[in-house]
Amino acid sequence: MKEKTDKTDKPEMVEVIDSIRRSLAIHVSAAAVDKAFGEALEKVGQEAKLPGFRKGKVPESVVMQKFGHEVEAEALQIAIRSSYPDALKESGVIPLSDPRVEGAGKFEKGKPFEYKAVVEIYPDVKVKKYDGLSLTTEKIEVTDEDVEAELRGLQRQMTQLEPNPSGAIGEGMVAMIDFKGTAGGKVFEGSQAENYVVDFGAGHLLEQFESQIVGMKAGEERNISFHYPTDFFRREIAGKKGEFNVKVKEVRRKVVPKLDDDFAKELGDHKTLGDVRVEIKRRIAEYREGMAQAALREQAIRAIISEHKDLAVPTALIDAELGNMLEQLKRNAQSRGQKFDASKIDSREFVKHNIKEATDRARGYMLTRAISEAEKLSVSEEEMEERIKRMASDSRNQLAKVKEYLNKNNMIESLRSQILFEKTLDLVVSKAKIKTEKPKKEKK
Repeated sequence: MKEKTDKTDKPEMVEVIDSIRRSLAIHVSAAAVDKAFGEALEKVGQEAKLPGFRKGKVPESVVMQKFGHEVEAEALQIAIRSSYPDALKESGVIPLSDPRVEGAGKFEKGKPFEYKAVVEIYPDVKVKKYDGLSLTTEKIEVTDEDVEAELRGLQRQMTQLEPNPSGAIGEGMVAMIDFKGTAGGKVFEGSQAENYVVDFGAGHLLEQFESQIVGMKAGEERNISFHYPTDFFRREIAGKKGEFNVKVKEVRRKVVPKLDDDFAKELGDHKTLGDVRVEIKRRIAEYREGMAQAALREQAIRAIISEHKDLAVPTALIDAELGNMLEQLKRNAQSRGQKFDASKIDSREFVKHNIKEATDRARGYMLTRAISEAEKLSVSEEEMEERIKRMASDSRNQLAKVKEYLNKNNMIESLRSQILFEKTLDLVVSKAKIKTEKPKKEKK
């Protein structure tokens, strides 16, 4: 089927395959073919190595006799590379990917040549009704217990450690230990450590282990044994007998600040502990409102995607999303202080497990872009500046450094796209029918 795809497409050379693919019929003149053969012959000749000839000095006749197939293959690639850009410009087609060459005729010196270049394009996306979506959210509540939990967290952060040479491991103490052991008579990952910090009673160490080092002092060594719980999260050692040698290097006493007005003043521009509680409540509410809005955006885009499952997605966009997902894995690993080695990831398995999500994300991007265009939405420089300021504040970095990082890593436009994505979905959410439900109680 040949048709005009837009105002710039040349109907005689552009064939519509489907909504995301176009086939360009490209003609290469005999003169252009001969030129390609000449360049190919020179290139292959420069690299040719034959006994009795210096490199690059092999006669053309000998090159053709010995490397004729290589010359023809190189000439074909040169002919395609030189003709495709001009044909693309003439057609008006804007590709998302490199062309796939097919339907090539016989390629011979002195004769014209024709081939087809199949490319993916960004489709014309028509979004069905996106207002009036049915969404659900939870009522934002901040209890006194929430505030006190956050306050205790601040109290822990401001706790000081004081040297206590004669102190023993127990309540209110922090110790540094070395340990080495086995489970079921065998060493395992994590069965030994040096300079391990034990914050007694904080729940960071297995209770069975912690209970047997109570009373130990700096310089003391002890052998302990216990059985791992049968439901222990690491199945390879669950229910097995653990045997460890423990050496205590240091014991310090925790100096916990009192929760009073003096504590409030230490936190910043606060006069009383009541002021701190008000600020904490505001911050928790603000955080939860942000999380609730993000959840509504996610519901909205999923609902829109489900109504457009027949929307074809260019492979180039799916590949880009797979790349983004791989990059996110890398960032997650780095945030945990772990090394990330992409070569250890089975690419086929990665694609197999993530192709559906990557396709949905790409489809969601296409749909939100169409909505933003229909609604004439854009991102102002003021909005960009505000987001970057927030990023700097959240990461506790200087604004100039955050800007430098974004520019250095070419992330400005991706940030702009992210803001537009959120802005578009916020508009969709504002037009939705939202049911507010009671908060779900967390299982203890």
